[in-house]
Amino acid sequence: MSIAKAITNAMSGLTATARGTQTVAANLANVMTPGYARRDVVVTAQTVGGGVRVDGIARVVNASLLSESRLSASSLGEATARHAFLSRMEGVVGLPGGSDALSTALTEFKTALGSAAARPDDEIRLAQVVGSASTLADRLNAASGAVQAARGAAQEDIAADVAVLNASLERVAYLNARISILDADGKDATPLMDERQQVIGRIAEIVPVQEVQREAGKVALFTSEGGVLLDGSLPARLGFQGAPHVTADQVVGSPLQLLTLNGTPLSSGQMKLFAGGSLAANFAIRDELAPKLQAELDDMAFDLHQRLADPAVDPSLAATDAGLFTDRGARADAADLVGLSGRLAVNAAVDPAQGGALWRVRAGLQAASPDPVGRTAVLNGLVDALGAVRPPQPGSGFEGNGTMANRFGTIESRVSARRVEAQADLAVRSTRHSTIASSLMAEGVDSDAEMQRLLQYEQAYAANARVLRAVDDMINQILRM
Repeated sequence: MSIAKAITNAMSGLTATARGTQTVAANLANVMTPGYARRDVVVTAQTVGGGVRVDGIARVVNASLLSESRLSASSLGEATARHAFLSRMEGVVGLPGGSDALSTALTEFKTALGSAAARPDDEIRLAQVVGSASTLADRLNAASGAVQAARGAAQEDIAADVAVLNASLERVAYLNARISILDADGKDATPLMDERQQVIGRIAEIVPVQEVQREAGKVALFTSEGGVLLDGSLPARLGFQGAPHVTADQVVGSPLQLLTLNGTPLSSGQMKLFAGGSLAANFAIRDELAPKLQAELDDMAFDLHQRLADPAVDPSLAATDAGLFTDRGARADAADLVGLSGRLAVNAAVDPAQGGALWRVRAGLQAASPDPVGRTAVLNGLVDALGAVRPPQPGSGFEGNGTMANRFGTIESRVSARRVEAQADLAVRSTRHSTIASSLMAEGVDSDAEMQRLLQYEQAYAANARVLRAVDDMINQILRM
């Protein structure tokens, strides 16, 4: 080996070890940085001229584990949104025995009726009946309002998810272009790749995403169901329009909207392309979960209305008259039940604040006279109607015969069971995501391994330095000859 070749080999070795040392330092400095992938120096031996050449810096990423992490993030985002909604609804409906539960309001109403039946001449007790009936109606109104507020919140969350998704896709497209330019220039693009990985992670929380490598360091993005998000220089553009206020009678298409993709409205079937993630969960809340609970509340309100509007309970009522509870002053119609729980109100005929008279609770809503004051038939009839075991109203979601308390208990137990099921599902998905995230972290920067690599670079540096020192000694010896 010539002296010149020895110098070339040693100098290239020193350059490679210096670059490797910098890489190790960067790895250790970013050991806890989200989205950072471990770097490795790519070195090849030069066949002509000798020595080694630094070909670049490689990001070391477990692609399959990263893909699983993104899918688990989408799954966790969906479960989190569902659980949050069902937890709120459980708080609105309440648990049996809870002070704010719907069934507690029904019990207090029934207790007030029983107390008034014992002393029908006592106007204080009659006032308690009207007050507890108003409280029950208000609780049903509030529950219905909370359901619609949750639908409105879900609609706002959809708009926010779409905005984040569009901005993130544009950012990935921009980073693709920059990475491609740096790759063509032979420059280090790994910091931009780290940023791109973080941006794709944000997308994955909204929709399940699959990454496909393209030329020059670019990536294409697809949903797990095959929807194209980005494949080329122009990302897909999602659109969504929706007001934050949603009413019970609003459904998809009248006037609630689904997504648009590049300006084209998607059908319900095409929405499956974006299944999974927080976006799909919010659509499910708006279009499935909340309307289902609303329908159950409306069925329960209609059963309550019908039991107390029966002429057999209050003989003063005609077949078309409203009972103690009304649909905004009128008799409820089975053909117009949507949103009934939000419209239910106490009949103005018994409410002094609305020009009514308390004695009508005792005598009958359409009675002509308050006498005799000791009459108990109507009050007892109301108590019996609430406790009567009756079949469900036609078309309702209830099954089997039951009392009014059974109906309220059924709704509370259903809501609670759904929340428990959602919580269990969230726990499973959270555990899976944590496990995958831990595995991904373990695949990242290992500080012990990096320190070992640093020692190897130190040894290599020392070896190359010794070669240069030996060459220097040889040249000095030759010059002294």
